Amino acid sequence: MEDLLFGGARGGGKTDGAIGDWIAQWERYGDKARGLFMRRTYDELDEVKARLDEIMPAIGAEWKGQRNTWVMPGGNSAGGALKLRYLAKDADAARYQGHSYTWVCIDEAGNFATPEPIDKLRGTLRSKYGVPCKLRLTANPGGPGQGWIVQRYVDPAPPMTVHTDPTTGTQRVFIPSKLDDNPALLQNDPGYKRRLRSSGPAWLVSAWLDGDWRANPEGGIIKNAWLQHYGTPPAHRKARTQSWDTAYKAKEHNDPSVCTTWDTNKSGHYLRDVWRDRAPYPDLKRAVINAAEKWQPDAILIEDKASGQSLIQDLRSETRLPIIAIEPEGDKVTRAIATSAAWEAGRVLLPEAAPWLLDFELELTLFPQAPHDDRVDSVTQFLKWIEGRAAWMEFASTGTGARDPERHDADTGWGRIRSEHDMRGY
Repeated sequence: MEDLLFGGARGGGKTDGAIGDWIAQWERYGDKARGLFMRRTYDELDEVKARLDEIMPAIGAEWKGQRNTWVMPGGNSAGGALKLRYLAKDADAARYQGHSYTWVCIDEAGNFATPEPIDKLRGTLRSKYGVPCKLRLTANPGGPGQGWIVQRYVDPAPPMTVHTDPTTGTQRVFIPSKLDDNPALLQNDPGYKRRLRSSGPAWLVSAWLDGDWRANPEGGIIKNAWLQHYGTPPAHRKARTQSWDTAYKAKEHNDPSVCTTWDTNKSGHYLRDVWRDRAPYPDLKRAVINAAEKWQPDAILIEDKASGQSLIQDLRSETRLPIIAIEPEGDKVTRAIATSAAWEAGRVLLPEAAPWLLDFELELTLFPQAPHDDRVDSVTQFLKWIEGRAAWMEFASTGTGARDPERHDADTGWGRIRSEHDMRGY
């Protein structure tokens, strides 16, 4: 089968299944087989490498660390080898277009918000020796790519049933995976299922435990389809803003504190960085100062509530940072709904790659059913504030546009907007 998804429960043995599929092709075609095993991030690839370290030496394969490649017995870099790679940016898939592989596996494909980079990699599947080329995907429900995976693999036909894409003619099949399919894991770690049941909201636990692709959050205010990404940060900006959602207690069960850093211009709002940690008050205050020194923001938003009032007072008295106290209005869900139009209109842009991006997108699109909502609070606080000050921002940066005199004072923050030469004065 050319195109196969092995997907479902966490711990169902999907990665081992993919490794076994590659070994089967190599055993049949030897040095005519060429494999590419890919994950979204380098950290995820480390996990795969550790598992391969347990399997591959037993069949005589040799690890070539400089090339991140397993060379199979009788193989070489030109054939009979399995490359391990990660795709930090969607655009990086284009760099593989000159390559030729007979077997490509995208492990944890649900971490890709769209199928475009995977489709580009599909173009590398070719063999001058007539080796049947295969694309293998593994995935868990609940990730950023759940929508397109369900549409492409799960909806068209029942599991284990081959179906043909009406547009491309590609034959596909979906093989479900359940935790009970991996008895070795359950026997060696009998507490895993219990821990999985307490790892998130009920719908997500159902998805992870039973491999239920139909499980969905009741909320989903921000849709995966609305997420836009940028490759290079904007060369020019009208303002840079940091938005803090604070929590002082540093215990594991408490929400962490979060700071999101944004650049804004006429095209929209570009998320530049996310800081997130559980920190006691002295460390949190130091983190605000350090983040301001690193990014030189024009405005620093801090919610004027119990956990932020002391921080606002101390920073105003001890520093010259452009602190703006934000009075929250309405509940979290109402605030998220109020900012959803900016997402749908494509005015909010996320980086193509960042070490925090997958967790950020997951919390954002699962809200209000996600286990935590601190990143969402930081984002909605920023968007509500910045979208309401577009006219004054235009005046402050260009000297033209509709000026609102009531906003031109020290407390609003926009009276403190400086040029690039003046921004480093605090």
